[in-house]
Amino acid sequence: MMPIRAILFEGEGVLYHRPRQDRHLSAFLSTHGLTLRHRQVVARALKAARYDVQSGRISRDTFYDAILRVHGLQDVHAFPEGRAAMLRDAADIELFPGVMPTLDALHAAGYLLGIVSDSAHPSREKIAWLALCGLASSLWSAFVVSSEIGHLKTGGAIFEQALQAMGTDWPETAYVGHDSDELVHAGELGLTTIAFMPDDPAINTTYRITSFYGLHDLFLGKQRGQ
Repeated sequence: MMPIRAILFEGEGVLYHRPRQDRHLSAFLSTHGLTLRHRQVVARALKAARYDVQSGRISRDTFYDAILRVHGLQDVHAFPEGRAAMLRDAADIELFPGVMPTLDALHAAGYLLGIVSDSAHPSREKIAWLALCGLASSLWSAFVVSSEIGHLKTGGAIFEQALQAMGTDWPETAYVGHDSDELVHAGELGLTTIAFMPDDPAINTTYRITSFYGLHDLFLGKQRGQ
């Protein structure tokens, strides 16, 4: 196996999560006499639209308007306020424990770091969210978002573009993810796969970590300051 020079990360579910999901949307809906619907109900209703927005086929505003309609909002003059509420929710992220010191240590040790994300949000916004959490934009040698290139991770092009940006090859690049389908596909492409709290516990990957500090131990050894 070639030595790993670069590490790609899934964003949500690996680097960060959203513990206060939909709080701004819920508050907005309540001012219009509406109740927040269960996320799975909304996801089922807008499955095709989510694919379209993440692959750049429709705009984020169009997708957000569809979410508001699923919740029963009919006043189109209120849509801009509703979209703004959802954007505030999207930006309301928290890093998982160990992410900041581990990424700083990996970067200091010379590893190239990047993010590949299936998302409706542009890379500049996501980089800014992470910077507000303490992850400097200088950490990233690649930051590739599906809606900006027109391809989801399952197609492979998003990984290829990230590798081109970092100047690395498949065997010298690792991918840290939690979505089992994406981990399987990354492995088929030739990436070293690292599962972090995978949605399928039975997934077969090169490595598995149960906390982000495990990534530090995997690449830098067990000596670390905490």
